[in-house]
Amino acid sequence: MSLDETNIFKAPLPVIAASFVGPALVANGDALWEEAKLPLSPDELVQKIIAQPMRRAGRFIKLVCCGALACLQSAPKETWQGKKVGIFLATGLGNVDEILPFITQVFKHDGGFPSPNQFANSVSNAAAFFLAREAGVKGIVLTVSEEELSFEAALWLAQTYLESAQIDLALVGGCDVFTPTTEESRERMNLTPDNSRLLPVGEGSSWLLLGSSQKKNIGEILAAHFAPPEKDVLRENNLTGMGTQEKHFLPGFRVKEDQVDIWKNNNNWQIYDYLPCCGIHPVAAAFGIAHALQSKKTGHFLHYNVNAAGRSAFVLARK
Repeated sequence: MSLDETNIFKAPLPVIAASFVGPALVANGDALWEEAKLPLSPDELVQKIIAQPMRRAGRFIKLVCCGALACLQSAPKETWQGKKVGIFLATGLGNVDEILPFITQVFKHDGGFPSPNQFANSVSNAAAFFLAREAGVKGIVLTVSEEELSFEAALWLAQTYLESAQIDLALVGGCDVFTPTTEESRERMNLTPDNSRLLPVGEGSSWLLLGSSQKKNIGEILAAHFAPPEKDVLRENNLTGMGTQEKHFLPGFRVKEDQVDIWKNNNNWQIYDYLPCCGIHPVAAAFGIAHALQSKKTGHFLHYNVNAAGRSAFVLARK
């Protein structure tokens, strides 16, 4: 596998397993949730997936581990145990729940020292490290942050490591958590009526296990491209030759309704609107792709995302 100059994969990237966790904190299942009741405690989810409490771990770390371990647990153990697995955690906001108290403690007017737990949890790669320890995997462990395009960047980076044979498999996911209040969350993500859809703020931890497997794969990632998914880009890379397969368009939260209508009416794509299931958060794309690959729908899935500065990215998957 390799990439050409447009970041289109020349060979499909197999998806062995996928998982998604949304604001209701139900692994791989849709459930009702309310923005006003966020955030929910993750301890029941931790007990269900990990079967024991996570000591000295904050909420962000717990959700990272639960989402990723749910993905690994859905794949046969022989698929990944004993393999060199790279972890690529995408996050737009990082561990805000732990970082803010840490900063407040350090910089408050009368001085002060943070607790060791606060310091350990505030380190940028702490969640990925906790995950590697809980999963017992050994390989590259990276945290990737590129605002709303963090998951797309993590996918591209994971593919380069797989292509160069530095790892056997890649566990790629995105996690961002709701941090009260709603107004502060919207301000932190720069959400306004002019630059995003009118949807509730949410959170999620969603993951893909990528690489070849002797078992049946659940899908493929065909492209991770940092540009709008215009017809000429798709045509030049032979991505429009999709035959009679169904085509599903997954709009990110900054994709306006008129743009959604263009894909629905002019490009003849079915709209797969996953955002009501997870709400707005920077790595909602990870939830959308994992949700689509776990659904009963088949065909091609095109996720289109834009960041606040106007930079675009799309991910094309096939199932």
